[in-house]
Amino acid sequence: MKNIIFDIGNVLLDFQPEEYLQKHFTPSVMGDLMMIIFSSDEWIELDIGTMMIKDAIQSLTLKHPHYHDEIIFVMENWTQMMTPLTKNVKIVQELKDRGYALYLLSNFHKEAIETMFERYDFFKLFDGGIISANEHLVKPDKKIYELLLKRYHLNPEESLFIDDMLANIRAAQELHIHGIYLPYQADLRKELEKQNIL
Repeated sequence: MKNIIFDIGNVLLDFQPEEYLQKHFTPSVMGDLMMIIFSSDEWIELDIGTMMIKDAIQSLTLKHPHYHDEIIFVMENWTQMMTPLTKNVKIVQELKDRGYALYLLSNFHKEAIETMFERYDFFKLFDGGIISANEHLVKPDKKIYELLLKRYHLNPEESLFIDDMLANIRAAQELHIHGIYLPYQADLRKELEKQNIL
């Protein structure tokens, strides 16, 4: 194994919108905002890169005028919830020190990922990556995996992909990329030790 490919949300950065919303809103408003924002077509379009934050705000507030201010607050501040999963970030450094090539493969909004790259230095450890919004492709579409392999000249059989969504792992495996399915708060170190990576 030569290449380790990381998803970002819930693998490198904590992403628990319910917990975030609970800090700011009553349970009923939190439930509504989870559906209105994080289950919306606009959220998918942000990942695909066919919409920017200001457009998503305009669209969502038009559809849900009774939550106008709440939508603006969440859309302008939600990246505050994305904090490093310290144990996993430490592993990234260990893998780098051991000579593995490191890559990102993530569904992420364009403006949000730029914020993350500026905010957290550990992203500099990566040799490259594919972010959905920049390519107008999202996992588990096989094209996004093929793009990563082609752009960085990676042999799939020498590559391992870590993601918190089983569908994304299965898509990678269909292209002969090895996979670790990592549900939220699962032990990445243990999984990598099983594969003799660490």
